[in-house]
Amino acid sequence: MMRKHVVVIGAGFSGVAAATALARRKNAPRVTLIERGRFGTGLAYGTKDRSHLLNVRASNMSAYADKPADFADWLKSKTGAASTTFASRARYGAYIQDVLKRSSRAAMFGGGLKRVRGEAVACRAGSGWWHVTLASGQEIEANGVVLALGNQNVSTPAVFADANVPVLDPWDAKALQKIGRGDVLLLGAGLTMIDVALSLSRRSKTQTIYALSRRGQTPRMHLDPPRPPPSTPLQLPQNLSDALHEFRREARAMAERGEAWQLAVDRMRSVTPALWRTLSDEQQRRFLRHLRVWWDVHRHRTAPEIAERAEALQRDGKLRVLAGEVVSAERKGRSFELYHRQRGSMVRHRLDVAAIVNCTGANLDLTRSSDPLVQQMLSEGLARAHPCGLGLDLDDDARVLDARGKVLGSLYAIGPITVGSFWESTAVPEIRARAAAIAELF
Repeated sequence: MMRKHVVVIGAGFSGVAAATALARRKNAPRVTLIERGRFGTGLAYGTKDRSHLLNVRASNMSAYADKPADFADWLKSKTGAASTTFASRARYGAYIQDVLKRSSRAAMFGGGLKRVRGEAVACRAGSGWWHVTLASGQEIEANGVVLALGNQNVSTPAVFADANVPVLDPWDAKALQKIGRGDVLLLGAGLTMIDVALSLSRRSKTQTIYALSRRGQTPRMHLDPPRPPPSTPLQLPQNLSDALHEFRREARAMAERGEAWQLAVDRMRSVTPALWRTLSDEQQRRFLRHLRVWWDVHRHRTAPEIAERAEALQRDGKLRVLAGEVVSAERKGRSFELYHRQRGSMVRHRLDVAAIVNCTGANLDLTRSSDPLVQQMLSEGLARAHPCGLGLDLDDDARVLDARGKVLGSLYAIGPITVGSFWESTAVPEIRARAAAIAELF
């Protein structure tokens, strides 16, 4: 009997997790993994800066749903580090590449795992087949496709694009190294901002680093030492307002028992996707408008050592976090003159900076994506954007819904582009569980 063939598009962590789960199955299908850049690292783990650490301890970073200690064991064998360590992102990238190598070797005795270097530009349904077209013109036929497209390119804010003021990519290390002497503005105040601020702070040319976001909220810190959350998941009402009130009540009760707020958030983790999917489109949009930033800074935390370094930069005046927005930008010779308004004020403040770095995070509004594959699938009705504006619209099994809201067949999505459908879908534990679930459907 001919084995099934599954194409996985994208080979960052999400793609490798999906390909690995497929290749390890009994009677595994043939797997083709397509990637236009480096296999295994993606944007998140491609950095070479050793000061960039994971924001999750090693004990929870295994690529395998059924082997939760795999990364901790791998890390200990390489460095001797404990499972509570926050490893470097570069080290984790090396681990994912090792996972891919192991999966490729194991797959030799099954359906096989083939890597193809190239950019997928189209994916169309045929008679019982999917046809994936690469930029080179090569076509690949498959019984199923898994879209692991990762984070889409960040869009340049209009205030800079309209003024023809360049905004740097936070992961372009060469561009960051070329920044001249002076202050630097980082757009956004999340985890990416902290990584970039730590890198820039070591340069003698960098003076004050400004981090500007609408609310000026920065990521909170992980518990140190770590503590597991209570075993009972936090069950919340389906109505958004009722759920918020109940969560606050429970967090207060936990605080009175001497339990940290981090444990209250962690208790929600296993039930968050189900709760998210019960919210109406309007409730999801309300959450994104009013609560998203508070969720992000409490849910996506920094390693204690990273938090200490960031706090030291702020105490020393090297890093200043601002709440507000840039209202104008203009090039002035080799520098840039900016005016910004602080939150709640109409007063304009001037900043002269040597560079602007966009740390606002991924663009998950796929209707604005420049990816030719995304554009093709949306324009031809093979997929549709999620109503809340984040990623693709999917069913409960992560199958892509077409423009009519129908499932065409074995077309799945995993990772950041599933945020709109499942919300809790970008961290390693959720991605590896989703990869295993998708593999079982083949």
